[in-house]
Amino acid sequence: MNVQKSLAGILAAALAALVPSWASAQQEIKVGGIFDLTGVTSDVGKPFAQGVQDCVAVTNDAGGIGGKKIKLLGADYGYKIDQARALYKKFVNDDKVVMIQGWGTGDTEALKDFVGQDKIPYFSGSFAAPLSDPSKFPYNFFVAPTYSEQLRSWLDWVKQDYGKGGGKGKAKVAFMFGDNAYGKAPLAAGRKYAAEIGVDVVDEAVLPPNFQDATSQLLTMKQKGVEYAYINVTTTGVSLVLRDAKKLGLTVKFGSNPYGFSESLVAVAGPLAEGVTGVVPHVPFGTPVPGMKMLEAAHQKYHPTDKHDAMYVRGWASCLVWTEGLRGADKAGQMNGPGVKAAVEKLADFSTGGLSQSVTYTPADHRPTMTTSIYQIQNGKLVKIGDYIMPRTKEWFGL
Repeated sequence: MNVQKSLAGILAAALAALVPSWASAQQEIKVGGIFDLTGVTSDVGKPFAQGVQDCVAVTNDAGGIGGKKIKLLGADYGYKIDQARALYKKFVNDDKVVMIQGWGTGDTEALKDFVGQDKIPYFSGSFAAPLSDPSKFPYNFFVAPTYSEQLRSWLDWVKQDYGKGGGKGKAKVAFMFGDNAYGKAPLAAGRKYAAEIGVDVVDEAVLPPNFQDATSQLLTMKQKGVEYAYINVTTTGVSLVLRDAKKLGLTVKFGSNPYGFSESLVAVAGPLAEGVTGVVPHVPFGTPVPGMKMLEAAHQKYHPTDKHDAMYVRGWASCLVWTEGLRGADKAGQMNGPGVKAAVEKLADFSTGGLSQSVTYTPADHRPTMTTSIYQIQNGKLVKIGDYIMPRTKEWFGL
């Protein structure tokens, strides 16, 4: 009898020792994070990642998701697709994450079929239009108008600006883009839309990875009489184009994609950035909108000496949307991939507090918004000059 009591006591003690660990695991929601901290897009990838991380920290400090803490398993993939695949497999097979915050266009497109097969909601930093079609890629999401809608909006601005300036005939436009999936993502849509609205795309200039000089591309543009140019690389590359254009005395009006245009462009390019336009799906840091209060509080709490920009806001806004999806899945008792997807697809005019346009997803359409804000650098500041709303047409769906 004493032996039995002793064994029972040992077993009970062993089980009691295991309970805290098991209970702790039950109070965690694992989310994967594929970030570029050292690769060719790290100039914008690092602040995006910090925005995601800080949003998770604030969410956890406020009690998490129904009392459960988010465990963000963030890792650097150096903008290498093979490394992204390896991280994805680890997150899904070993860590058993319920969803993933991803990053670039090339890696997101390389993973999209796995994402669908494994039923893992995947929020990307890429806004490539094909990813918004759930009939093909039902588990892909992002928080911004598509790259295609952004370029269409900028082309609308070009036509308006050309007309206001007394331009005759068609405005002559060039596309300058990185030699990768991200750089090329909106080009087909841009060509087609330019032809529809009467803007003439007279040149397309490829900018190789880690380029240090754009003189030859700009000389070709000068010969073709380019008046406007859309640059589709990140901030560092945009600043190099502006530098070389200044050396050549070009009077081209430059515009930028959302990863080349933020407060950081002013910091890097200085006066060369004056007059440049850019699409801005997430407001500059410090913009007086309701949602900014949380970001500014996190700034003071976690790293008061850092400088933040629209890329940081972008990461935060993405996290804000998918944490709302996690809340919906938790309330429904479906904390898994399909449950998170279903919850996200119920978001209708979800407000990010002005950090971005309100977000709507449906099971048939993952385009979160059709509104693109365009800003211009005036006296060293990012100034909003207009909102452009594209129709939610079937013709443009996925293009």
